[in-house]
Amino acid sequence: MQSIGSKILAAAKAKNASHPRIIMTKADFAFLRENRHTGLYEKIIDHMIRKADKAIDAPLSEYVIPDGVRLLATSRKVEERILHCAFAYHITGEEKYAARAVREMEAAAAFPDFHPRHFLDCAELVFAFGLCFDWLYDYLTAEQKQLILDRIIDKGFFAILEEYEDAPEHKNVLDSYHGYKWYKDKPGDNWKMVCNGSFGAAIMAIFDEIEYEKLDFILTCGFEDTYEAVRKFYAEDDGTYSEGVAYWSYATRFLSFYSKALITATGSDFGLTDWDGVRRSPYFLFALSSPDYIGFNFGDAGAALVTSPLLSWVAGRYGDEPLYAVRKKDILAGRIDYIDALYFRDVEDQPLKDMPLSFGKVGGDNATFRTDVTKDAIYAGIHFAKNHAYHGHNDMGTFVVNIGDKRFFNDLGPDNYNFKPSYSLCYRYRAEGHNVVVFNHDKGEDQQHTADCQVHRFSDGERSFAIADTSAAYPGKEVVRGLMLDRRDGSITVQDELRCDREDEIRWSAHTSAYTRLLEGGRAAILDIEGTKMYVALLTDGAFALRPSAPDEFSPVVEPAANSSSSVLKGQAENPGCKLVIELNKKTSTRIAVWMYPLTEGREIPTEKPCVTPLALW
Repeated sequence: MQSIGSKILAAAKAKNASHPRIIMTKADFAFLRENRHTGLYEKIIDHMIRKADKAIDAPLSEYVIPDGVRLLATSRKVEERILHCAFAYHITGEEKYAARAVREMEAAAAFPDFHPRHFLDCAELVFAFGLCFDWLYDYLTAEQKQLILDRIIDKGFFAILEEYEDAPEHKNVLDSYHGYKWYKDKPGDNWKMVCNGSFGAAIMAIFDEIEYEKLDFILTCGFEDTYEAVRKFYAEDDGTYSEGVAYWSYATRFLSFYSKALITATGSDFGLTDWDGVRRSPYFLFALSSPDYIGFNFGDAGAALVTSPLLSWVAGRYGDEPLYAVRKKDILAGRIDYIDALYFRDVEDQPLKDMPLSFGKVGGDNATFRTDVTKDAIYAGIHFAKNHAYHGHNDMGTFVVNIGDKRFFNDLGPDNYNFKPSYSLCYRYRAEGHNVVVFNHDKGEDQQHTADCQVHRFSDGERSFAIADTSAAYPGKEVVRGLMLDRRDGSITVQDELRCDREDEIRWSAHTSAYTRLLEGGRAAILDIEGTKMYVALLTDGAFALRPSAPDEFSPVVEPAANSSSSVLKGQAENPGCKLVIELNKKTSTRIAVWMYPLTEGREIPTEKPCVTPLALW
């Protein structure tokens, strides 16, 4: 049976597309030249040329691995400089831009290797070289073209064959290139999109210039691996991306390069992105984001805008033009990315499809709720899923809460991946650094890292909620957590029902960057962000205390000589704000219910609080 690699190569040879032919074509550049001074195209093109101008006099990239692990910052610098300068050359016709891109390529060609031990570094450089060959084909000399081809082969193909064949070495390789075996890893992570996509796109640029016996094999391995990953990482029914909001952008960026390069070079991406999970994935981003489009940043995600320039790729690939309007707001605000130059189209604004007020399902990993779809909506989200998911933390049950664009309870996000002796010891990684319950706080694992749980009850109505049994995260305990949004008054309840096999010490925490003041003898608090306020009340036993957003003396990341909650082992990020803490001692079973009431539209602190209802009766 004919391999997919041979089918791709046959289609590319039959089409015989002229250069440029990966991602951008002559027609695409001609369209942008014609619209050089039109609407948002002018803003995007001006941005690209400014970036190219900045690169003209910048020092050439050097082989530098500042953290001892990654060349990736250099790889991306090479990639972006080549792209910006080659783009500017096509728009302006000025050779200074092409010449600068070639100098950048030549400097990288002299690197001792493309650092395949951290294979993302190698992949992004291969992509950059393929782009340089394709976009500057008519400018390059024969010697420069040969240099690019040689480096893609000797610093790229030899390295990726180690991954695909799991071999210790190949011709001209003195040492094994292996680092993380991303190709053999199943189901894997975003590396599959980045590494396979980079090589696949580069091959579409050079396939007719080389005779390489394993080209078919490389294409086949990469395509089949990516095809499988697309169907595992992007949930078909609702677009949920398995690694969360931030890594959606990285994976989808290179998936878009791969798909678009196949289409422009062959006329088809051979079904690679014929998948509803990819088509729906922007709506997963929107559902998990607050009214100001800031994502729910569980795991290794930062609290950032989800209005990625890749929305435009999805819009064009699937004919979902309302997505262009979402991206347009960022462009108008000057938040422009080179991806905009590749994919954005300035079409008439169309409203997004109706956004649900509740996102989630029984068996789902996450749930979010909002009072309405305005910019001032009350919003809450809760995360369950696998602690051991790629880029996951020990954060099962963590939640966030917003009033409009003010995030009152937040997640701290990622920390230093190179933290020694282990990233898993970081405060931000451990359960203590999230908005969850911790038992018998000590230096040990404070949530089971292998734990996996999903929503087991979900309701979308006037009182919307999600409930999950998170006992798997706490061996020997029964722990059920629910989050409810009452749309009648915008109040939110987070409730835990706990049963232990002994008398335990229990700590409930919620991190906040708000100015926080305790009242009612610690039974309540007022949180204030720039005049927007939220009243938080404890409806069950105990009292709130305020603690720094930092490890305490029981944490494994506190300096040995220090017994202060603010003394953190060097190498971690500093955390803003504080955390509300409830500590309960010697409990075998208990219920913790925290009620949050937004003090919006002139509301006062309520004189009555709701009664506590068991989760079984929600």
